[in-house]
Order: sequence, then C-alpha cells, then structure tokens
Amino acid sequence: MKPRHFFPLGKAYGEAFCNRVEETQKLIGHIENGKHTFIIAPRRYGKSSLCERVFESTDLPYGKLDFHIAISEKDVERIIINGVIDLIGKSIGSVEKLVNVIKKYTKKLKPKLGIGAKKMLYLELEITNESSPADNIADALLLLEKLLREKNKHAALLFDEFQEIGKIAESRALEGAIRHSAQETQNLSLIFSGSSPHLLKSMFEDERRPLYKLCRKLVLDRISEGDYQKHLNNAATVMWKRNLSTQVFERIMNVSERHPYYVNYLCDELWSDKSKSLNVDGVDIAWNMVVEEERSDLLKDFFALSENQRKLMIYLANYGGNDIYSNETAKKMDVHITSIYRALTTLIEKDYIEKSGESYRLIVPVYKALLKN
Repeated sequence: MKPRHFFPLGKAYGEAFCNRVEETQKLIGHIENGKHTFIIAPRRYGKSSLCERVFESTDLPYGKLDFHIAISEKDVERIIINGVIDLIGKSIGSVEKLVNVIKKYTKKLKPKLGIGAKKMLYLELEITNESSPADNIADALLLLEKLLREKNKHAALLFDEFQEIGKIAESRALEGAIRHSAQETQNLSLIFSGSSPHLLKSMFEDERRPLYKLCRKLVLDRISEGDYQKHLNNAATVMWKRNLSTQVFERIMNVSERHPYYVNYLCDELWSDKSKSLNVDGVDIAWNMVVEEERSDLLKDFFALSENQRKLMIYLANYGGNDIYSNETAKKMDVHITSIYRALTTLIEKDYIEKSGESYRLIVPVYKALLKN
C-alpha cells in the first residue's frame, strides 16, 4: 500500500479505514438482527466508507440506492425498483427460474425476462398504469423480503442521500410506502444515510412523519486523537520508517480539528513527498495550501448567508462556541440574543455549525482559518 493511499478523499478501504470499530459493530449487529438504521453525520464524515466496511465484514449481499438526482416520485420509484431487481440477482440467484415465483408474490408489478448484452437474461419488473409509485415501491420491497425469506437468506439495502425524498411534494406517500414495507421485513435490513443531518432527523424523529421511530439511530462523531495517532503513525512508518513527532501530530489535529475529510486532505499533501521531513512548519505550509484551494468555494457560500449568520460564524471562528447566548457574546457580535438564536438555528439546519457537548463549532475547519481576526 502506498503511503498516500492511507488518506483517500473519497471512500476509505482496507488500511485506509481509520477506527469506527464501535460504529461498525453496531451496524453489523443491526443488519444481522434485521433492524433498520439511519446514520447521522455531516458531509464528509465517512458514512459511505462505514457502510462499505460493514458490507465487506458481513459478506451479505447488498444494494445501494443513490437519490441525489431524484426530483420526482417517478424517479424514486425507478431507483428503488431497479435496486430491488439488482439485489434479487445478487441474493437469490438465476433470474430465469424466478419469474413464476415472483408472480406468486407481487400484486402491482409484472415480472418478465429481457435479453441484454451477450444474450444474457435479465429480470424486469413492469409497472402497470393502475398503480401509484408508492404502491409499486411497497410491492417491490415486500417482494424482495418474501424471496429472501423463502430462500432463508438475508440482505441489506442502503438508501443514500435519502433526504432528497423528503424534498419531493409527494414525499409523505413515498415515506409511508417505505414504512409499510419496512415493518414487514425480517430478512431485509434497510440503512438510510444522507448529507443533510437536519433533514434526515426530521424524517425519522418528527412524530408527524411516516418514518417516525422506524429505525435505530447511529451517530458518527469525529474520530478520536488516539485512533488518529495510531493511523498516522502507521502511515509515517511506511513512509519514513518512524513515528510522527508529538508536535507534528498535535499540529495536524489542531488545524484539521479531527474533521475526517480535512485530516485526509492535509495528510495527503504531507505524505506526497518522501524526501521531505515532516515538521510543524511543513504542516502549516500544507494547511495554508488546503485553505487556499478551498477559499473561493467556501467564501461564495459564506457571502450567500444573511448578515447575522455571517457575524455568528465569524464569532465562532474567533472566540469559540461557549456561552453563545450571553450578553457578552451579543455585544461582541453586535446582534440581539434572539437574533443569535435564529441565526444559530438556521446555520445548524444548513450544516454550517454543529453542537459538540455544550458548545458549538464550525463544521468545516477551513472556515476558522478564513474568518479568524
């Protein structure tokens, strides 16, 4: 394994996967016991990497549905039905033997075989005009569950960027169809993930929504310094045949604030040249490069915020997030306390800020470098 491969900016595989031992075991336990899970974490915290790790560990057939471009209920219907067809092939077996069995279980969808490249047979589930997308989604998921149960097999289905369904006008019907199916499943485990924690929480924790209390919640926090120290020293030993100095390690943790994506972003640059010896000045130079590369995109988003929201982010970058509703804080920001509350609520919903213990912090550490002083 090349040293830079310890720090991927996409999914982490093998030795590049750092810790998440407890979260991995929890998710494996949920899947093996037929429980459904929704994963909560800001963008770039490693949700997809965790799911891939779990699927590899369980050796169960799985499917992944990506809703990031779903803008209508027909899009959602198509994505789920295609995902179900794919997972039937992975978990059940030869499709030509399944048509009659499927006819026995499905009410809304008509199974048929098609011939693809190299004359390979593939399964289709034809949609009838009499049924709604919500009905077809429920039928497809229940069909998969019945086939798994008949064959005494288990499988998992990941719904990624699931918050996009909540933005669709007909989302309540779609959510209701998914709940109806999920309540009946024993052999099919559903995992829900997405890049907007606020919207996902609303879908699963608002008692007025169909998916309320359907799932176990799995929260991903930032990886601990102790786990990062083992990971970075492993990579340093491969690169330079020695561990990092305490000063260098602490500087990496300090500027990146243990944000998983930015730890990898920074270390990918630091590990780019074997001939360079690593020191604190080198960490600062590499971090300044990261900040400059991110500057234009982050500032464009920042200046799209309201004045009070920008003031709050500048305050957090300079003073931290303790006593956010104090008179002293309001005076420094030149903002009324009630306006601070409104700005904070909106920035949490937009995933600029997160709560850490009793304090608040900027999710993206680069903002601290851009807005300080």
